Amino acid sequence: MRWRFLLLTLSFFINENALPQSKVNLSKSFSVPISEELKPFYAPSEGQIEDLLKGTVISTSSVNTPKPKTQQMMLFVAGVHPRNCTRTMRKLSLYENYSSYIDFIKESKYNEQTEKISFLMDHTLLPFPMTLSFKLPRITKAGHYPFTFENGFLKDLKGTIIVHDVGKFCLLGLKTDWQGPETRIPNIIFETFVQTVGKLGLEHLIRVSLF
Repeated sequence: MRWRFLLLTLSFFINENALPQSKVNLSKSFSVPISEELKPFYAPSEGQIEDLLKGTVISTSSVNTPKPKTQQMMLFVAGVHPRNCTRTMRKLSLYENYSSYIDFIKESKYNEQTEKISFLMDHTLLPFPMTLSFKLPRITKAGHYPFTFENGFLKDLKGTIIVHDVGKFCLLGLKTDWQGPETRIPNIIFETFVQTVGKLGLEHLIRVSLF
């Protein structure tokens, strides 16, 4: 019953916190470069490509139990920023400021020498506060940037950040994969939560980096 209530609350949270997007106006001719750029990480459907071309952030996730007492999670998020990647990353590369960009990130730190990021995430919908720690250079230009969570709730999670110029716009993406010990979160709750956090997180980042 507790998890059913949380799922209903999460659905309400999704609807209430959906942000209006600054729409881009991409020509259909860009659909091939977008799909080709994402192909090594995720194969978006035609509908998802159309959503990206309209300026909508897409987010998809899956959580399952491959064997007893383990969970497996995949998350893919992507969106098109209405500015080029160089301008977009001027603000998004300031990882230490993410606690002021996204409300569920309570603390954000970045060590320039070690290139290590630390985020403390907390929200009423989270079963417990989560610390995410990983190494990532300041991203200032287009490219693919792999990372691994070194400790915390999703220790050993592997992911890639995708930054790709599409005409005068910037394609932003994130693909993560994780398998580890079974958490206290049922699969459907876990799946819905990471999908929601991914979508709202990228929407917020696009929004704050417009100014």
